[in-house]
Amino acid sequence: MSIFDIFDNSVAQDAANAQIAGINTGVSKATENINQGIGAINTNYTNALQPYLTNYSNANAGVDQLKNLLGLNGQQGADAAMKSLEATPGYKFQLQQGNNSINAAAAANGTLASGKQLIDLSNYNQGLASTSYQNAVNNLMPFLSGSQTAAGGIAGTYTGLGNATAGQYNNLANLNYTGATGIGNANANAILAENQANENQWGLLSGLASAGSKVLGSSGGLSGLAGALSVFSDENLKENIEPVGKLYDGTNIYRYNYIGSLIPHIGVMAQEVERDRPEAVTEIAGFKAVNYAKATDRAASLARFLEAA
Repeated sequence: MSIFDIFDNSVAQDAANAQIAGINTGVSKATENINQGIGAINTNYTNALQPYLTNYSNANAGVDQLKNLLGLNGQQGADAAMKSLEATPGYKFQLQQGNNSINAAAAANGTLASGKQLIDLSNYNQGLASTSYQNAVNNLMPFLSGSQTAAGGIAGTYTGLGNATAGQYNNLANLNYTGATGIGNANANAILAENQANENQWGLLSGLASAGSKVLGSSGGLSGLAGALSVFSDENLKENIEPVGKLYDGTNIYRYNYIGSLIPHIGVMAQEVERDRPEAVTEIAGFKAVNYAKATDRAASLARFLEAA
């Protein structure tokens, strides 16, 4: 680092850029990891959901049959339930065995084709149908419970998936917020460094100009600023410029203030001095500075000659 770094925020800007690059890299890597986590969550919850979906599908098939038995699916459903009951091997076997028993008894006691036989057959068939119906309802009730359990499992799985995913997206949002805040702070620090560099520059200019003004007002005149020090005197750094006189060699003297400062100063313009005394003007950081000892030595010699005459 050199003394001129106090006039330049390039170091701070480089540091800010490095900080921003680091933040962006960190955000990118963390975002990638969070997205991988979200993918894993979706995969795991999808796998966990499959058994519930299978159980729910199977249970609903039984629930549909139960609804047919209970008449909840209309006449078409009720007819389908009765056909299903009549088609079951157990029902057919019991019906056949019961009817055979009643017919055999009627044959034994001589009541075949009698009203009693028909009543006995009707009563048995109705009783068997009622018993089979109630048994079917009881057998299908677990499907209803299974459907409710599977539905609860599905709801719980989706809720868990939503909460887990929301948590990851919240982490991602916080990450992006933190990254953006860090980038904003880095840029702000670079801007503050630039302002500080400007303040340093104008502070030096003001100090040099103030020193020049004190010398110009001393008994030594302009030549009192003897030495190798060059003072910023570029017209591009000044405002409110007014001519106030000339030196013995015709060099113009002005009153002015530096841009951004209200302190009045008196001195020469570097651009004018450069035309006649280029050796007295140097350039620093893009602005012209005047070595007053060199710029005024001719005027000082004329003054001493005229005063001695």
